Amino acid sequence: MAFPRQLLADHEKIILDLRPHWVAVLPSVFWTIAILVAMFLGYWAVGSIGAIGDTVGKSIVGAIALIVWIFLALLRVLRWQFTMFVLTTDRLITRQGIIAKSSKEIPLESINDVAFNQSVIERLLGAGDLMIESAGTRGQNLISNVRHPEQVQLSIFKEIESNTARTFRPAPAEPTEDIPSQIEALARLKDQGAITGAEFETKKAELLKRL
Repeated sequence: MAFPRQLLADHEKIILDLRPHWVAVLPSVFWTIAILVAMFLGYWAVGSIGAIGDTVGKSIVGAIALIVWIFLALLRVLRWQFTMFVLTTDRLITRQGIIAKSSKEIPLESINDVAFNQSVIERLLGAGDLMIESAGTRGQNLISNVRHPEQVQLSIFKEIESNTARTFRPAPAEPTEDIPSQIEALARLKDQGAITGAEFETKKAELLKRL
């Protein structure tokens, strides 16, 4: 599920659009296996009750197993599916929620530092956590189970530099090809008596300095 493009500003572009690493759903796999084992043991335990008791008992065991599986496994997978980490040219966005949505945004100019942490196993799997330190009331923000956190950290720093360069880009210099026409306009003003000869020479010297 991709980040909705209609939520971007006109000039804004997406650099990274990631879901959490698949390691986040491993507990769901383990819970599924454990629940299946428990369900089959439950079937075996009620098997000696008799035909009617066996059917009713298995139905109860199956219903309990399904409910437990939904809460311990399926919901975790759905949360993984609907969680995203987005880096744009202007901000960092974390968005999650199956039905009700929640979103947190950090402008790139507010980010002071980005650190990542990986255990040995996470490094082998290409997963890790990012710690975003930002100015103001946002403080520190932990983003867990990020895919290739070191590369994501580098991408964030690159976008911060690009964002800073765009913000403080100097205004373009006045084209030098307009200066002769400006001198001609000043000369006409002098001929018309709108400015004195001294004023003409002063303005002319200022314009020539720009060449």
